[in-house]
Amino acid sequence: MKVLLIASTPKELKAIKEWIKKANLKMNLNIDYLCCGIWNYEVVSSLEHYLTQNSAPVFIWNIWVCDYWNSENEEKSEPIQVSSIINIHTEKEVIIPPFLQIASLKNCFSGENIILENFRFQNGIWIWYNEIYFDMESRWVGFVASKYKYPRLILRLPFYYIWIKTESSKIEKSLNDLEFSLKNLPYREYLWKILDWISKTA
Repeated sequence: MKVLLIASTPKELKAIKEWIKKANLKMNLNIDYLCCGIWNYEVVSSLEHYLTQNSAPVFIWNIWVCDYWNSENEEKSEPIQVSSIINIHTEKEVIIPPFLQIASLKNCFSGENIILENFRFQNGIWIWYNEIYFDMESRWVGFVASKYKYPRLILRLPFYYIWIKTESSKIEKSLNDLEFSLKNLPYREYLWKILDWISKTA
């Protein structure tokens, strides 16, 4: 089974690919890399196109950042593994089967657009959770993978505090911090767990 590693932008996918290569994992790696783009319809289109053009079974591994809402001053550097995705528009929840665990399991809210309205977090489903993570892509990676019945693992780096307007002087630092975070993920540990799971289920 091939590992399909998905990220949202070419720059981040390149960084991940280079650091996996530099890690000198000395494994028999069978990995494809896919840039799925940002926003939900981009994800659906690119991932579905890949899966329909490649018949071999794949383990879908999605790595990207997410927004968080808890405390503006609380650092959220540790990666999380999405275990369920809650649609903020319908309040329906989709469970991601725990094929394997490589990080702390967390709920992730998902919507059609970037969340900018504070009131959404003051009512309804938001108050059920102490920690809140949000992105637009998790839901659709999970949806397409489920449709084609492929195992999947969605890993997120909590990176952007929702609603904070980043000053232009801070944007470059944020991007450097993101690249640093991506580079320093324990890819060796992650891949060993994924490949071990694949070998046991093949």
